[in-house]
Amino acid sequence: MMAGLTRTDFATLSGWADHDHEVAFAAFRHSAPFLIAHPPTSRHPSVAIKALLAVAQAALDLPADLPGPHARLFFERHFAPYSIDGEGLLTGYYEPEFDARLAPDTEFRFPLHRRPHDLVSLKTKEALAAGFTPETSFARQRNGKIELHLSRAAIMAGGLEGQGLEFVWLKDPFEAYIIHIQGSARLRLEDGQTMRVAFDGKSGHPYQSLGKLLIEEGHFTPDSISMGALIAHLRAMGAEGVAYLGRNPSYIFFKPVEEPALNRAETGPLSAAHVPLLPLRSIAVDRHLHTFGLPFWIETMLPSLEQGDETPFRQLVLAHDTGSAIKGMARADLFCGSGETAGQLAGILKQPTCFTCLLPLDEKEQADG
Repeated sequence: MMAGLTRTDFATLSGWADHDHEVAFAAFRHSAPFLIAHPPTSRHPSVAIKALLAVAQAALDLPADLPGPHARLFFERHFAPYSIDGEGLLTGYYEPEFDARLAPDTEFRFPLHRRPHDLVSLKTKEALAAGFTPETSFARQRNGKIELHLSRAAIMAGGLEGQGLEFVWLKDPFEAYIIHIQGSARLRLEDGQTMRVAFDGKSGHPYQSLGKLLIEEGHFTPDSISMGALIAHLRAMGAEGVAYLGRNPSYIFFKPVEEPALNRAETGPLSAAHVPLLPLRSIAVDRHLHTFGLPFWIETMLPSLEQGDETPFRQLVLAHDTGSAIKGMARADLFCGSGETAGQLAGILKQPTCFTCLLPLDEKEQADG
């Protein structure tokens, strides 16, 4: 068993007995066909992909509206809970919604870019051979050599102009930056239509947290920083604040999402696991340590947007996504939904959290259990 995991029992999970297992099962079943179509790579020596896919198929063989008691039995029969040692951290992310245009004008001047033609995906061995870190998953190929693509500052200075990569324009550079941080967006176009955009690669430069920089410079404390506070501070700086965005060299490229099944209002954007995200049920995890599709039981307190109060949040969530800032076994980003309210919650979510990973059992283990 991997270090940092301790076998436990469902009876020890606070709130498990009273959980809405019917909704939890529907969430797991929602992801099952996508997992089967795109089998994840095991990042965990204790996770047998074959067993995980077998459980996914077992979920599809059952009704989507499986009653609560039967849904609870499904999880207890097919999984074994393992607590992750140490106090974890839960933050949040969301899908922004902004106005946008398909052609630039005097108001909408800040583009999102498609993936450049010279951008290549790297495997870990290729990244290391090129002198990069293992986390460098994208670069560009020029004259037979692999190198980091243009930095954010270089692109802001016009480094990609003339290549026809711009495909939609925002009216605010900070709105564009928020989309980069979240990795997706739902855009309201002039004709009343909606365009969903999704991550399609990045420049390969390491992500630099502007919040961390502002804390180091004395503008915020760890308790006072949030995405809303950060953006408000940079807006107040005017042109200097816009230029400050370039201190995060990582730059994200996007593509429009045209598949009707992925544009349903009740689901979020397509995740790294090829699963449409579910509000408050999908999490982003460290992909180098966890396997997509795994359920987790999390126990934390959810902050309120009204009075600053907190309420208990004990929930079964699913590893559907990843992110460059998500590092560690007991670390996750909760998808909070789409729009302004979801963004407010995501911006203040920074909670100590207990994580329990549910590992799939094979048929023999189920029979022994």
